[in-house]
Amino acid sequence: MELNNNTLIIRGVTRQITRGSVTKTISDTNWDAYITPVLYPLWSSDRDKLTIFEYSNGSSETWKCDKQKYVRNHTTGQYFWKDYQFTEPTIENVRTFVTAVREAFDAAQSVETTDIEDKLNRILELEKGISLTKVKIWRDFFLHSSDWTMLEDAPVTAEEKAQWKTWREKIRDLPSQFTSANINLVQSLKVPIDPKVYKDNYLPYNDGVGYLAKDDQYLVFPEGNEDKYADMTYAMEAYIRVALTIHRPSKLFDVSSPSHITDPVEKLLKNIEERQAAVQKLKDLNS
Repeated sequence: MELNNNTLIIRGVTRQITRGSVTKTISDTNWDAYITPVLYPLWSSDRDKLTIFEYSNGSSETWKCDKQKYVRNHTTGQYFWKDYQFTEPTIENVRTFVTAVREAFDAAQSVETTDIEDKLNRILELEKGISLTKVKIWRDFFLHSSDWTMLEDAPVTAEEKAQWKTWREKIRDLPSQFTSANINLVQSLKVPIDPKVYKDNYLPYNDGVGYLAKDDQYLVFPEGNEDKYADMTYAMEAYIRVALTIHRPSKLFDVSSPSHITDPVEKLLKNIEERQAAVQKLKDLNS
């Protein structure tokens, strides 16, 4: 099938939709709210499921729909899913369907984008202090963004690789600044500059000073100058947004778990939601 801006592909099993060059997995909630009403009952139902629908309108207009029907084996009496190609709709039916799916897809995407932004804003609003959960998110961000330095063919010298190893060890130790189970918030956090910053911005003005040999090679958060950390803050917010976006959107989404970066974010969201529920409960009791 020719792929172009008019392409529409619906994968019913994984709940993925390709619209032009964009492919998204729709959450269970938004699939049921926006996509199912368009599919039902002609294109997909409980016993006659759409598996894949493909439409293209480039140099030629083509479409194909594969479905599965729940049928009975009259010999054994058992029911099973039987694959078949659905060809009944007219081209006018198909065009109407394609338009409706595109609109439903856009609506679902708008809602999911708003939902992600809402979650991100709740995280940023609640986490104005430096909590253990936030430190774990930062730790993961730093480690994943520097994984390339540990590759065998990484473009770094042996000395620089050793420095990166030292830096990564200190990053892994960031949560240890919460020395007690009762400490949920710290007022400041010391983060070592990475070897690239050391080489490009520190060493030229401090000739002969070894890597992390002095305290001035550590950044302290916060320090009262938010502009100084604007780029890093933006990068971390982008990292959190990615974690929220790739979190398993559907129980049918068959990929390896992305929990290595989403777990800290999900834990924080759960904490926020529990607090909001507690506040609402108090409001309900007092109303």
